[in-house]
Amino acid sequence: MTGTKENSKPRVLFFLNRLVIGGPAIDVISMAGFLQNDFEILVIYGEKEDHEVDANYLLSQYPSLQVQKIESLKKSYNPFLNLVFLFTIVKIIKSFKPSIIHTHGALPGVLGRLVAFIYRVPVIVHTFHGHFFHSYFNRFFSSGIIFIERLLTSVTSAIIATSTRQMNDLVYKYKVAPKEKVQIIDLGIDEAFLATKASTKENSFSVKYEIEEDVVYVGIIARIVRVKNFNLFVEVVEKVLKATSKKVVFFVIGDGYLRKEVQKQFSDKSINWSSIEHPSKEASVIFTSWIPDIGEALSVLDIVVLTSNNEGTGLSLAESQYCGKPVVATNVGGVPDTVIDSKTGFLVTPEDADTFAEKLLLLIENEQLRLQMGGEAKVFARNKFSKKKEIESLKQLYNKLLKEKISI
Repeated sequence: MTGTKENSKPRVLFFLNRLVIGGPAIDVISMAGFLQNDFEILVIYGEKEDHEVDANYLLSQYPSLQVQKIESLKKSYNPFLNLVFLFTIVKIIKSFKPSIIHTHGALPGVLGRLVAFIYRVPVIVHTFHGHFFHSYFNRFFSSGIIFIERLLTSVTSAIIATSTRQMNDLVYKYKVAPKEKVQIIDLGIDEAFLATKASTKENSFSVKYEIEEDVVYVGIIARIVRVKNFNLFVEVVEKVLKATSKKVVFFVIGDGYLRKEVQKQFSDKSINWSSIEHPSKEASVIFTSWIPDIGEALSVLDIVVLTSNNEGTGLSLAESQYCGKPVVATNVGGVPDTVIDSKTGFLVTPEDADTFAEKLLLLIENEQLRLQMGGEAKVFARNKFSKKKEIESLKQLYNKLLKEKISI
């Protein structure tokens, strides 16, 4: 194990795409914060995209956590910029001398693991928070990604899947990794990130959006990008609004390059929407962009939905259930391991707008069913998505891999 005389704890370098509001950053920062008692941690991350919002507020929970932003790490087709990034990561590895490098996300997973292998970092771990094997690119590019991932597996000590379905994709469906290299570790939710005073519906989110008692609030918490299938979301919203006599308001919590396109779809269907730039008191759909305190929003929402074509575990679904909210989601990726169908929510075949709207209407029309399923969701999520369990599993994996390296 690598360490200094003053600090004999093994050093772990966490490599994250971007420190922005979203599942990977929330999981990684809390994970790194909790692991500080047993390991010396450094978290490195790249530059955010224009439509994303910094999540530096996460760091306030762990003021002693070492973090470093790499300005040159961003989505770019500029080979010079990528070369600058490579030299930077090499410099960090030489200086920090990690015993373990743990990568999160596609670009860190490729470049981080390659550099770690070249410079002989003893243990290389990669977490698949999701994957790009389908629904992102055409078949040719998807096949190339699978081929690259298979090569990277040969230099990886262990791969972490966040659900059983994801593990099956990696091992059996796409044959990216042998089963002995893959370990399932459920995401853990740090309750501190969801802590809010707003059980009384008097928080800043409630005040800003003038929340009313007799309205049913439905939220989707996601990047507004192609894979999240907002076409399905728009279609479901239209069907629900036409079918119910109740007042229903939908919140779109997130942002992305397709936001204006989605807003136009609502306009074309004569569905009134509101945003920061386009305020409307009578909106049925409200675009909030990213918000730092998701706990406040979840205290207001009655139901949470997700319409993705491809999904890892779906942290928004886990957090929603943790807060006692029933969900309706497409039955893709790791979602079936995140939601108990017909107990904590409903799972629907992708692209089936009729069934999606039907299940959502069941919850909208029946408050008792919402409360019952929300109660089941809270019990389920608080047991399954335990931060304590996640950290303990990760510590055991790290120590096992380090011990194997020492014995070689």
